[in-house]
Amino acid sequence: MNLRELRLERGWSQEELADASGVSVRTIQRVEGGRRPGRATAAALATSLGTEPAAIAARGLVDDDPSEPARAVSFPTAVERAATRWPDFEGRASRSEFWFALLAVGLLVGAATVLDERYGAVALLVCLVPLVAVATRRLRDAGHNPWWQLLALVPFGIVVPLWLMALPGKDPGDGSGGPTH
Repeated sequence: MNLRELRLERGWSQEELADASGVSVRTIQRVEGGRRPGRATAAALATSLGTEPAAIAARGLVDDDPSEPARAVSFPTAVERAATRWPDFEGRASRSEFWFALLAVGLLVGAATVLDERYGAVALLVCLVPLVAVATRRLRDAGHNPWWQLLALVPFGIVVPLWLMALPGKDPGDGSGGPTH
């Protein structure tokens, strides 16, 4: 059962659910449209609907909430997120998520290049948007502007964004901007 079905089962409009849960109507529209909710959003919606948080999203919950620092993830989780969240330039990504995704892209492109240079070029093009998306989320988690990635377009300019992505994440809520992990 998904959020829309649970909401309609109670005869609620999106606005009524928003009032009951404290979640914006736009967020409810996104979740009903297939976007995975963060843990805090899922908990608020589930409480108002009288169900478990996992029941409102068929694809599961997002582990990182934009209001919290990103958590470290395993290699398979990082690859899965890069593959499934490729159009998502919002939110945050931990250092492990970014570096594991970069490693996976390097291995994939390297293996494809061994077969044929053209395969390697195609693999790199296919992986480019997911890699930029996870890098955008990583820079945001580190407290930096994602536009720093544009330095990669100049000779040796990639050094600065890679250095920024290696920095620890910052807690957006404490105001100090100190490291979180």
